[in-house]
Amino acid sequence: MNRLRLVLVDTEGSINLGMILRLAANFSVKEIYLVSSRQYDQEEVKKYAVRADYLYDSLIRVSSIDDALAGCDIKVCTTAKSSEEDVLRSTISSAKLPELLSEYGSACLVFGRESTGLTREELSKCDITSAIPTSSEYPSLNLTNAVAIYLYELLSRNGELARELKVAQRDELEGAIAVFSQIAAEVMRDTNKITRAERAFRKMIYASSTTRTEVRIITHVLRRALRRIKLSKGIL
Repeated sequence: MNRLRLVLVDTEGSINLGMILRLAANFSVKEIYLVSSRQYDQEEVKKYAVRADYLYDSLIRVSSIDDALAGCDIKVCTTAKSSEEDVLRSTISSAKLPELLSEYGSACLVFGRESTGLTREELSKCDITSAIPTSSEYPSLNLTNAVAIYLYELLSRNGELARELKVAQRDELEGAIAVFSQIAAEVMRDTNKITRAERAFRKMIYASSTTRTEVRIITHVLRRALRRIKLSKGIL
């Protein structure tokens, strides 16, 4: 991973924002997007940012999460709630992210509100969801602590894990997902099940660091399958 973008969604409180900016400086993260219409106390933010107060002036404030995620090769949403039964909250451990993200040129790491986290709609904007392994009795961490753990995991070992990019590019992965979605729509009627299938396939294809050769083979097979399905229905 050559570039990490930190995306903060509706961060609650000037103190939290200031402390996160300080953490960003600790790990040399310069690209920070803030999705929020909140008004922050500039003096308080800079006070808690300490010598990273300069990052407040370079914050990129946008009105939507889509704008914040634009241009990233892989998009990772974070959550405190994991569930294998819920495709949106089927998570990858924070400890496994460094090796996974080292295969991509750029990554967006998304954090939600300290009180409620990210909404389901916001989670659906990401390719994968990640959580920090914690006690099941009290899984929720303070926002700044969570940011600190992720940045340490991802950036302290970045040099050790960096290697020549071999994975498929985002447009190639999205091409495979698009064909899979068409197949799901042809063979399933329940829109909820179609959405679950699409989400599961998206997570699988991004989390497996699919190579360009592999995604081309997968896309070819999916296209042939889609063609046969349409032929059997007399569509083609």
